[in-house]
Amino acid sequence: MTESARAIRVLYVCPWAHRSGHMPQAVIRESSALLEAGAQVSVCTFRGILDREEPLPVPHRLVVSGGVGRPLGAIAHLLGLLPVGKHLARFVEHVATLGLAVRLRKALGYEVIYLRDGDPFIFVPFVLGLVLRDYRWAVSLLGTRSVRSRRSLYGKLVGSRLWKPVYRRSFSRNRFSFICGNGYLKGYFESDFLDGTLSGKVHVVPEGLEIKAERVAQAAARQRLGLPQDRLVFLHFGALHPDKDIETVLEALRDMPEAVLVHAGDLEGRIDLGALARRKGLQGRVIVKDCYIPESEKPYYFASADAIVLSYSTSSWIVSGMLWQAARFGLPAIASNGGDLGELVERYGIGLVFEAGSAASLGSALSQFSSSGQKKRATMAGNCERFCDDFSYAVWATNLMKVLAELSR
Repeated sequence: MTESARAIRVLYVCPWAHRSGHMPQAVIRESSALLEAGAQVSVCTFRGILDREEPLPVPHRLVVSGGVGRPLGAIAHLLGLLPVGKHLARFVEHVATLGLAVRLRKALGYEVIYLRDGDPFIFVPFVLGLVLRDYRWAVSLLGTRSVRSRRSLYGKLVGSRLWKPVYRRSFSRNRFSFICGNGYLKGYFESDFLDGTLSGKVHVVPEGLEIKAERVAQAAARQRLGLPQDRLVFLHFGALHPDKDIETVLEALRDMPEAVLVHAGDLEGRIDLGALARRKGLQGRVIVKDCYIPESEKPYYFASADAIVLSYSTSSWIVSGMLWQAARFGLPAIASNGGDLGELVERYGIGLVFEAGSAASLGSALSQFSSSGQKKRATMAGNCERFCDDFSYAVWATNLMKVLAELSR
């Protein structure tokens, strides 16, 4: 651990840590990993951290804990109840949390503000940068479809060339670095987004994962979840959002009567997965758990399955955190080949790969997995250990600290 690493004071900001998804655990594990890597870390959130069972080892500030934050919390809550208010609620939470972060940085002298998942409202730090000076921002970018879409109204708004003078002015007054999970997203944000305005400022730092995971016997896990003991069980885990191609999965499943699909996670928008399964003749073979799955329940879902299915749209470059989760539990993955997802599965030998958007290709992969022996599956599960070693939170923190150290100079 270098002396320069010890000196970096990082304010870790996550406006949506109170929402379901990857954010709550990311805040807990990543802030702890940065602390262990030698940084001085504090956390700033809007409404706390969902599913937190233990206190954070670092200071934690909340927007809603006092002052103007309470009415802002009420406004965001009310907006979230409206059919069209979800994104407005997130915007209020985002702006309010960054406002608190700016005040904390000024009062307590943090060197770097690290913003987790900043691209849905990527323009906000730049707008703030018009009136701030000598701030250092490290912004992680997920590459969400809404930002990358050239057709949607929101994509056109975020990617409008009208932002370019704002970004350049903010660059002249402050320092920015951007962090992506893979080279595909780096290429997009450095070349396509705003005609390369971010060029030279984007770094690849793959996601981290917690190596230790509770293991449960498959029979016990299936009994707890009410799943059949004598069927092939495929897991589809996490919030079902537009980048996930569930229709291809259901279509491929039609030709595998011996298999059951378990979806565990929130259904976003107006998706009725049960109705979709019935239309495809899959009654009784698609089990839907439409809810947030807390960390304490994850071992049972991953232990109950024979493999996880990771099916993404052909245009998706998002790094699938579900691959990281599956590797923690030694669960083989059957993954689409978009972005670096398929490349990682093949490189580490932790599953099978199919052509994104092709039900025939997925069906072939599912059949191949079904006919594979226990020795082959055990090899895939064993290879997950090497994946976990290479993508541990310790490795993530070391790589991110290099970016932060350069930014803080």
